[in-house]
Amino acid sequence: MLLPAVTAWSAPAALARYADCGRAMGLAEAGEGDQSTVARLVEALRDVNRDLAVPTPRSYGIDEARWTELLPLMAEQALASGSPGNNPRVPDAQTIQALYREAWA
Repeated sequence: MLLPAVTAWSAPAALARYADCGRAMGLAEAGEGDQSTVARLVEALRDVNRDLAVPTPRSYGIDEARWTELLPLMAEQALASGSPGNNPRVPDAQTIQALYREAWA
């Protein structure tokens, strides 16, 4: 659910690396630049979520007010897990909340 949003947010910190992923997946045209290739990668990740019917919190039936209320706790738990530290661009709590809001749709 979060992979397209997190990838789009993370890409500026490792653009060539993400572009390499897009190229390895056969998403880039010959000679295409990194920025364009990463845009194709993010779109492909959105397509995968759609093709696999990965639910959004909204489509899963989670109440929007409750989701919004829990964003600070969810961000705190994400940071406590250490997982965000593995990202090439490490988010703070506010950024994590923004990414979760993006995933709501």
